[in-house]
Amino acid sequence: MYEESADGLTAGLPFIDVPEDKNMPTVLFMYESRKIQEEELEKEIILHSYANMLQLKDKLSTEDYDKVRVALGLKPLEVAIIEGSKITESVNKNLN
Repeated sequence: MYEESADGLTAGLPFIDVPEDKNMPTVLFMYESRKIQEEELEKEIILHSYANMLQLKDKLSTEDYDKVRVALGLKPLEVAIIEGSKITESVNKNLN
């Protein structure tokens, strides 16, 4: 689902409304669709899968989880926490 307003709770990011008796999916599958120039085909579709990072964090060692983060272009978790704390501190100072 998407919120209609970018000012909403999810700031316009898509979300999944999870029923009380269900869990958040551990993997999502989504097709990428692109126009192509070939005469016979109008669109090319490519299947992608997205893993729930909370599941990976829970099941992998710290070292393996950081390898996944780095492979995705993220910083290792400890570095991200420290840098995120600095950003939060700066925002809080500006709000005061």
